[in-house]
Amino acid sequence: MDRHFATIQKALKADASLKGVRLVTVSFDPATDTPAVLKRHAKTLEADPTRWTFLTGDRDDVDRFAARFGVSISRAPNDPRDITHNLRTAIINADGTLAKVYTGNDWTPDQVLADLKK
Repeated sequence: MDRHFATIQKALKADASLKGVRLVTVSFDPATDTPAVLKRHAKTLEADPTRWTFLTGDRDDVDRFAARFGVSISRAPNDPRDITHNLRTAIINADGTLAKVYTGNDWTPDQVLADLKK
């Protein structure tokens, strides 16, 4: 998904009609993906912090947040780093309403960009 977001970020910079679009990546592994780790990861991806934010938080809060988008997360009881989850990518309108949800990682940056322009 990060590769897709990196591609989308480049297109957003080139299209003035999409200047208000922001990308948000949420980690389900707060034990490993600390803010410092996410900051380094963002730098590796050349994520523009004015356009693309990486978030994590309390594990239970993250799980509840993710569930609102249809993400199911399973954690092994003996290893908190052993996480299984499905994928969801959502477009949320400026007014906070859910516009579209992509299931899995089968979407393309071009599909998202077309939907953003709608």
